[in-house]
Order: sequence, then C-alpha cells, then structure tokens
Amino acid sequence: MDEKARLQALEKQIEDLSAQIKEQYRALQQLHAELQSLKPASTVNPDTVNKKKLPIYSHPSSSLENLIGLRLIHLIGIVVLVIGLSLGVKYAIDKNLISEGLRIVLAYAAGLLLYFLSASLRKQYAAFSAILFSGAMASLYFTSFGACVYYHFLSYTASFVIMIALTVFTTVEALRYNRQEIALLGLVGAYGIPFLISPDRGHPEMLFLYISIINVGVVFLCAKKPWILVGRAAQAISWLLFIGWVVWQNDERLKTYGLVFMFAFFVQFAVNALSAKLFRKEPFSLFATYQILANNLLFYVAALFVFGYSFVDSTIAIISLLFAAFAAAQAVAFLFWKENIAGKLLAFYALALFVLFIGFQWKGITVTLLWLLTAVVIFVAGVKFKSIPARMAAIALMGFTLLKLVALDSLTFSTLQKVIAYLVLGVLLLVVSFFYQKFKEQLFGE
Repeated sequence: MDEKARLQALEKQIEDLSAQIKEQYRALQQLHAELQSLKPASTVNPDTVNKKKLPIYSHPSSSLENLIGLRLIHLIGIVVLVIGLSLGVKYAIDKNLISEGLRIVLAYAAGLLLYFLSASLRKQYAAFSAILFSGAMASLYFTSFGACVYYHFLSYTASFVIMIALTVFTTVEALRYNRQEIALLGLVGAYGIPFLISPDRGHPEMLFLYISIINVGVVFLCAKKPWILVGRAAQAISWLLFIGWVVWQNDERLKTYGLVFMFAFFVQFAVNALSAKLFRKEPFSLFATYQILANNLLFYVAALFVFGYSFVDSTIAIISLLFAAFAAAQAVAFLFWKENIAGKLLAFYALALFVLFIGFQWKGITVTLLWLLTAVVIFVAGVKFKSIPARMAAIALMGFTLLKLVALDSLTFSTLQKVIAYLVLGVLLLVVSFFYQKFKEQLFGE
C-alpha cells in the first residue's frame, strides 16, 4: 500500500471513529436525562450528574486549533529560538562582546540545555520533547562545525568525528521517538545553520563533507521510516547549495571537489528514492519516480558547471551525450525491474539529452536532418514495440523540428538547404500520416 492509500485509509478510520464517539455521546446524554426524569428529585444530585466524567467529543471546528496548538506552535517556536540564538551569537561576535572560546562554550551549553530539557519532558510531553531534542542537535551540529572551520579550536578529524557521532545519535533518537520532526529539524535543519553565523566560503570541501554526513543520516532514516518529506528536503537543499557554489565561485579546486561531491550526492539521493522498495519492500511510488528524475536533472546541471561548459565549444555536447547514455542505462534497468513508468520517463529524458547533444554538436541543416533521423528511429521503435509514448515522442520531435525550420532556419539557410529540409520533413510527415491511415483499425479500433 503506498503512502497516499495509507493516508486515505487512516483518515477514513478517524472519521468513522469520530462519528461513533459522537453518536455514543448523544446516547449517553439521553440515558442520563431519562435516568434523571425517572428518579425522585431528592435522590438525584444534579452536581453529581454534572460532575460525571463523560466522553469528550471535539467538534470538527476545533481541529484547526488542535493543529496549531499541538503541532505547529512548537515547530515554529524551536525554529525561531534557534534563529534567535544564532543571530544573538552573530551580534555578540560583531560587537566583540564575548571571546571566541566563550562563544563556543555558550553555544555548546545552549545545545546541552535543550537536550536535558527534552530528556526531562519525554515521558509527559513526548511531542514537545522531540522538538526540543531537534533544536539541541541542530545547535550542537553548528557549534562543532564553527569550532573547526571558523575558530580552529577543533581539528578537522575531531570535528567530523563529533558530527558523525551526533548524526548517529540523532538518527537513533528519531527512530525511538518515531517522529519525522526530529529528522526534519535535527538533520535537514542543520544544513542552513552555518550560513546564519558566517558567509565564509574558504572551506568548501569541509562544508560539503559536512552535508554529506548529514545526508547519510537522512538516507538511513528514510530507509527505516516512510519519511518522504525528509528525503525530498535533503535532496533539494543539498543540490541547491552545491549548484549555488559551483555557479558563483572561481576556486581552482572546483573539479576535484565538485566531481567527488557531485557523485556522492547523486548516489545518496538515488538510494534515498529507492529506499522504500529496497529496504521496506513497498511498491515504487510515482513520487519516488519524480525524485529519481529530478536527481538526474540536477546531476546534469551540476556537471555542466563543474566542467565549465561553454556554448562555443563541444564541452556541453559531450556532457549531454554522456548523461544521455547514463539515463538510457537507468531506463533499461528500471524497465528490466518492471518499473515501467520510471523507465519510460528516464528514456524520454535520455532522448531529450540526445537531442540537445545534436543541437550543441552540429549546426545548420545537419541538426535538422539528424533530428529527423532520430525521430524516424524512435517512431520505428514505437511501431515495433507497440509503444504509444515512443511514437508520440517521435511526432513531437518532428513538430519541434518544423518549428525550428520555420522560425530560425529560414533566416539562415540557403535556398538549397531550405528545399532539402522542407522536402525531407514533408515526405516524412506524409509517410507517418500514411502509416496511421493504413493501420488505423489496428491502432484505434473502429
């Protein structure tokens, strides 16, 4: 059963139970009224009747208050608290109010205080305790990071041993609490905290190693629990930070660090998207398919900047071709795995990259003719394997080629090139039309 079906089933159970409780409450009120009318007035104590503990039925209008009071306020509160602490530390730093050593001590103290408060409230207020714990872990994450990168109080080895320990501890506690908030605020929330303190970009390798460690914890949690939001947020934040870095920096170490972390992020989030099927033996959902496709697309965009693409050379064409082949290999793997939707989407993505490769590698009428040849191959494959999406993709590519021919190529082609392009495209369209006319009954019925 996928996530959506489970959610609908739970909502239906809640509605049924609420209706039953309401009906039983009304019946109980009627019984008490009947009992009061049958007993003598002297034997019935209204105070006793009023003080009887009856089941409490909450009117549906109170559900919004329940959502705000029990679920949203503490989430917003801990986020505001962590931001306030971060900005307070930044203000103290800017005004030189506290020494560097005291900054680290106070930051660790704040994190430990939140942790002890969460531990003391765990039995009576589990949800509130979980949020306090999330804030504590986020504070300890950022303090260890800052103590290493900005103040050099900890060696790189020591700081990442501490952060690995925090990641393991947070994942274990998230499973114990069985609450997604801990993973979301304690792990994913830790991504942005260093940027609240300092805009320093002098140690990109440390920043992305730090993010990779957090991602390992996210992948582990998503393998154990169906916490889809955590995985998606981690994927979006990680790729956003990485692509932002490769776009704006001029570091000579880009290709070394970029390649390592680019592949690390892709593998981590590919495993994350597949975790429901691999580890929990659940069906591969449509949302997981979209996550796989988005991961491939972001991987491609990151590679363009890492390798320093240019529209005036063949770099972008080579990258497009390599990623088209990689996406095609994934499509074959998913189709072999009987995941047809994911396989088809990746196949179309591979086709789009191959079309881009042709457009970047060649110019003029060569592009037009190669696109038409590609459309013919795809259409023939669609006919052979009886694939409607493949045939429609071929027709779409022909249409796009016609649009390019009319809007762009007519301005630059010579007369002979125009004649060749229009004749080839026209004949091809007529052949496709004849195919549909001849086999319309087999394709569409009467």
